[in-house]
Amino acid sequence: MEINGLQVVSVAFSLFMMYFAYTGYRRKYFGKVGLFMWVIVFLMVMVAALFPATFIPFTKILKIARVFDLFTVIGLFFLIILTFINFMQIHKMNGKLGSYIQKEALKDDEEKNKD
Repeated sequence: MEINGLQVVSVAFSLFMMYFAYTGYRRKYFGKVGLFMWVIVFLMVMVAALFPATFIPFTKILKIARVFDLFTVIGLFFLIILTFINFMQIHKMNGKLGSYIQKEALKDDEEKNKD
């Protein structure tokens, strides 16, 4: 098995991102479930980069021409899911922030009217 440059870069990227996932866990940005999920994702990237032939049965089942096309589709789906989750969280946070600002403004207005 000959290892090409893209495989080396993919493995280095995965190790680098696993390190960042671990530091994010240590800083309590997310819990053990989040760490486990990201480690699994980056391990899958490493396996896919090092052993792309293992995914050939999936390309035949899904009638996709190449393994690289399969990874591109999976990556696009993954990005769409993350974008949607991010969108939902931002709008949820905007709603909470708006109600908090409104509550504080009403409280400040009541204090000014008392004086």
